[in-house]
Amino acid sequence: MLWKKILIVSALWAWMAGGTFAAECGNPSAKAVNLDLASTRSLLSPDQQWRFISVGPSSLDQVAMIYIQNRKSSQKWNVGSIERDGRAFWSDDSRRLFLRDEYAADDTKLRVFEITGSRPKEIKGLDNRIRRAIFARIPENETTQWLYYPKACFAENDSATIIIVADAPLVRKRESSKGKDFRLKLTVDLISFQILIEAPKAPTFP
Repeated sequence: MLWKKILIVSALWAWMAGGTFAAECGNPSAKAVNLDLASTRSLLSPDQQWRFISVGPSSLDQVAMIYIQNRKSSQKWNVGSIERDGRAFWSDDSRRLFLRDEYAADDTKLRVFEITGSRPKEIKGLDNRIRRAIFARIPENETTQWLYYPKACFAENDSATIIIVADAPLVRKRESSKGKDFRLKLTVDLISFQILIEAPKAPTFP
């Protein structure tokens, strides 16, 4: 019945907005830092052994360089840069660092670094795999108006799993149209790259 479908959809959106999502996450609030191009920021890992550093530009390059430093040896590794804004946070066990790079007004890149050896190592191909999983749920004649991740976390007691919510409103590819809301919840295994997606059916255009 129609009223049952409405209740199911409403429950799904309420779940994606907060309650169940928060219950499955660790608590990153004390281990996170907001980044911007102009500022220099840093964030210690929970075990105090590593430091994430973002250094604002001192020249016309207009990028903030980002580093991960071993506090014991003081050695640091350049792991890239940010061109606009972002957010970084550590897992509870200090084994991984999550970086949300908001490099454009309508697009975001996700990066995760493993700190399980003597030096930081990025998990290559993660962002591309997540994008492919999202776009596999979108009809061929539609595309995203923007792609942003308003919520992201490591799973509670499991830093090898990340949970993200993707905000990806849809528009027609070749015609002007008003965007239609579309959100997906993705649970990503960082070791196997298995991705579980929970989302309503993508909206279509008449």
